[in-house]
Amino acid sequence: MESQFSGDRRKNRDRRAAPRKAESGVLEISFDIPVPTTVSASLVETSSTGFRASHDSKALEPGLNVTFKCDGVSGQARVIWTHVLEGRRVSGFLVTSRTK
Repeated sequence: MESQFSGDRRKNRDRRAAPRKAESGVLEISFDIPVPTTVSASLVETSSTGFRASHDSKALEPGLNVTFKCDGVSGQARVIWTHVLEGRRVSGFLVTSRTK
């Protein structure tokens, strides 16, 4: 009997709650802890709850609260995860508040 948790079945299932939309643009991410810092990032995709961005900063770690600005939209977000892919860092952000 095959397990319902087979590797193939789990790999093909998208468990994200909100649909994603591919995006591009320059994103400015700033935070004050431990010192005031601004990071330039490239927007990769957005959803109704957050966004994913590619960058070179080692300081964008999970749990960090940041301010973001991109194409006239700004707000607050929290870093949820960061991965290193092909020598570049990619982080997922949960938007906690948005302003225009």
